[in-house]
Amino acid sequence: MLVPTQKRPGDPIVMMDDSLLVKKTGFSENDNEIATWVEYWLSGELVHRSAHVHLKKNIFADAVVSGF
Repeated sequence: MLVPTQKRPGDPIVMMDDSLLVKKTGFSENDNEIATWVEYWLSGELVHRSAHVHLKKNIFADAVVSGF
């Protein structure tokens, strides 16, 4: 699979095969959300990060309702 990578801000984005990269994954969970991420590293440098946040409840609507 090809992954878009960038060594530093402003550098060109280069597509690299994921077999050349070290893949690290993680997650975090609390009462309001579940966050997961995937990072790709090349020679000790982070070159790609993708994150996804899933809201367990609509925390914005709760704030609006409490204002009434």
